[in-house]
Amino acid sequence: MLTHRLGICAAALTLAVAPAALAAQTNSQDSDYIAKVSTAAPAAVVASATIMQIEANGSMRTLRAGTNGFTCMLVDATAPMCADAGAMAWMQALVKHAAPPDATGFVYMLAGDNGASNSDPYATAPADGNHWVKTGPHVMIVGASVKSMGYPMSLDPDATRPYVMWPGTPYAHLMIPVSTTQ
Repeated sequence: MLTHRLGICAAALTLAVAPAALAAQTNSQDSDYIAKVSTAAPAAVVASATIMQIEANGSMRTLRAGTNGFTCMLVDATAPMCADAGAMAWMQALVKHAAPPDATGFVYMLAGDNGASNSDPYATAPADGNHWVKTGPHVMIVGASVKSMGYPMSLDPDATRPYVMWPGTPYAHLMIPVSTTQ
């Protein structure tokens, strides 16, 4: 808590003393963020995608408007992701604990992930019984149709092959590992 307060005071001091320097720092930080997010999907997708940043208060800030229907951002502040409109609506339902839309969506996570529970969509760390799995570089298909595609729905999947994550929940989605080397 003290560190947080000191950070706020330092930020206020910087704003009062050097607004031009802060603006340059923010642009540099935005550029660094965009560079990291750009690892989520093929360059042709990222080039025309909207780039968003999740702020500390949960709001979304647009760093760059796009034209191809994909939105790219960092998930959990570290995992780059690019999602189409259907997947963004699905994720919004997940965040709100609401019923997902009856639509299919597509997500790129070519830089991999930090792992997740395969049984609890809201788990934030490995724990006994939450079937933590790390997939590495992958793409995802989200939507109700995933449940009938015939892919494995084991809580302890082989993360080197396609599998359904969060089986038995409204947020079940297909994880498809991909190689990023050619």
